This record gives sequence, structure tokens and C-alpha cells, in this order.
Amino acid sequence: LGHLCLNKSMMRQTRASTMAARVAAAASVTPSPKKKQKVHRASSSSPQSQVKQRTLFPHKDNALTREQIRQLIHSHIPEASDNISTVTLDGWCLVDALSHCATASNGILNDLIKEYGPPKCYLKYFETGKTNTGCKIEDGYQSFRSLCRIVASQQLAGKAAGTIWERFLGVVGATKNDTTNLTPQAILSIVRNDNIEEDLRAPAGLSKAKCRCIIALSEAFEGGDLSDDILNSSSDEEVSQKLQNVKGIGPWSVDMFLLFESHRKNILPLGDLAVRNGTAKLWKVKGKGKNGKMCAEKDKDLIESLHEPFSPYRSISSYYMYQLVDAKD
Repeated sequence: LGHLCLNKSMMRQTRASTMAARVAAAASVTPSPKKKQKVHRASSSSPQSQVKQRTLFPHKDNALTREQIRQLIHSHIPEASDNISTVTLDGWCLVDALSHCATASNGILNDLIKEYGPPKCYLKYFETGKTNTGCKIEDGYQSFRSLCRIVASQQLAGKAAGTIWERFLGVVGATKNDTTNLTPQAILSIVRNDNIEEDLRAPAGLSKAKCRCIIALSEAFEGGDLSDDILNSSSDEEVSQKLQNVKGIGPWSVDMFLLFESHRKNILPLGDLAVRNGTAKLWKVKGKGKNGKMCAEKDKDLIESLHEPFSPYRSISSYYMYQLVDAKD
């Protein structure tokens, strides 16, 4: 029995010695360096992430306050009363819009708002209660006159567009200061006399396509398919659909109507060259078009991402793109 206990004790010691030897051996081996694990970062493919915040006007801590914006609006309206309304035709407040846009996107529009003042297309409405049509009475055809001017101005520069507009008004006995005589009935009376070429197209200096479009607009307004009430009460998408049912009215014309005449607040006219050029100039970016120009289709996502911070007031950012392009360097 004593020999058996002694053997068991020796066996335990042997196992313990073996385990200790293994541990010591393992400790003496230098571990191979672990491979550094690669960290997979999610690559941002959004167009805005590809654009550094390079601006003409670096961020400043002097963003316009609401009170300063109110004063700025008042300073651009002669003899404005202290309680003048700053609510647009579409029902949104210009003070709210400019306050938002002055600080959005690192305050990139702040200095432009100071330099060029509030958008003129709204100031006239605040002052007179009318848009830029020049009509002396409320006859329900303000939209018609606005659309006629947009069509007459298609693909023309500012001065040339103004000349054609005045010639067209002269055909119906209207002027740029009083467009009251420009009505659907006045246009259609010329059409019914069956001398469109000599009495309308040629003296107005319109192309045949523009002339046909204005006649189609006249028929739509006289027939009740279009009216101030219909267009003012419809959504942006509904207005676009209704207007593009008229041959000769495309996306650009719709955007111009919504932006400048209907005072819709979130319009970004991608098809307008001035908006694209202004965007490229302000953010100092190049597009995928010829010679680095911004392309309405290829750069659509990039342009939209740059203007997105101004939403729901992209009409404001669009307006200042026009001012920036017209400015002399």
C-alpha cells in the first residue's frame, strides 16, 4: 500500500513538471506579429462629398439677423410702411426664407444677400400686390401675360428679350408699363381675322413656334383650361403638367413661371444656363460638360446637392445665381 501511494505521488509530480515545461517553452517563443487588419471605410459617393467647401465668401459670424433682413427689405421699397407684409404670392414669408438662406451651407449666400438685396420679383408684389405684368386691373389674366412674356423671351438674352416683348405688346396696343390690353381675346381676334403672319408674328418679331404657342395659350385661357385661380391653387407638379400640355411650353418655361411669377419657394431650374454657371462660380467647381461647364443632365446630382441646404427655399439660392452671373468681376 505504501508503494502504491508513492507511485501515485510521483505520477502527479511528473504531470505537473510536464505542464510547467510546456508553459515555459511557450513563453520563450516570440509570437509572430499579427497582420494589421484593414479598416474598410464606407466611401461617400454623394456629389457634395466630392466638393470641398471652397467659396467666394468664407464663413463669417456676421450672418444677417431677422431684424436686419426686415430693414433690408424696407430699404428697397420706396415709402414702405413699417407694417408692410413680406408674405409672397404663394403664401410664404420672405424674412423666413432669407434668414434660413443667410446661414445655410456655411453662410455662403450671406454676402450676396447683403450686396444685391432681396429678390426684386417679390419686392414689387409687396409694394403693389401684383407681379411684374404691369396690368392695371384684376382681370384674371396675370398668369397669361406672364407666360406670354416667358414664351417671347425663350432663348433670348436680356436686351433682345426686352425688345421682342415690347414689339409684341405693341401689336395689341399695350406697353411694358401697362399690359392691360394683352388678353387671350385680343390675340384670338387677330387669329380670327386670318392674317396671323402680317398682324401678329412678323410685327412682334416672333418665331413661328413662339407664335403658335402664344395662340395655344390664348385658347387654353379663353376655354377655361388655364386661369390664375387654377394655376395659383395647383401644386408645382400639377402646374408643370398643365402648362406642358400647351405645345411650346417646356420645363424651362415652367420653372421661370413658378420661380418669378407664382413665387413658388423651392424651384431649382437645372435647365437654366445662368443657374448652372452661378453654381459653378460660387462653389468653384467644374462640371462634366464641354470645357468643364456644368451640364443639366450629367451634373444634376451635384447641383442639387449643393443647393439642398437651402431647401425648402431653393428659389432664393437660384435667384442669387442669376445675380452672381450678371455681376462684373
